[in-house]
Amino acid sequence: SERIEFMLEKVHLLPFFADRIFSAMETPTGKTKPAPDVFLFAAEKLNANPANTFVIEDSVHGVHGARAAGMRVIGFTGAAHSYPGHADALTEAGAETVIRRWAELKSVIAALSEWSDA
Repeated sequence: SERIEFMLEKVHLLPFFADRIFSAMETPTGKTKPAPDVFLFAAEKLNANPANTFVIEDSVHGVHGARAAGMRVIGFTGAAHSYPGHADALTEAGAETVIRRWAELKSVIAALSEWSDA
């Protein structure tokens, strides 16, 4: 969790997520991605319906885990560890779309909210 907090602080997003950070270490199973456990654990703690939840993910394993949890996924390639073909890998894994900048997130969520993955 400290690593996650550090990364969120670095991109000025920690205030939005400070009490909503979850990791596999906190789940009853301790299973890491691509297992859906951390996503389902977070949804339970936040009283969120997985089908109505967007996950922002920068890893293929994370995309697989979120999709296995029944959640919708937005890929993110704006981190320092992005690589050529990263966006393609995320969409091939199941991300509905990919953003490169956090500034894109609000409009992407608004657009995707109008479209249901039925």
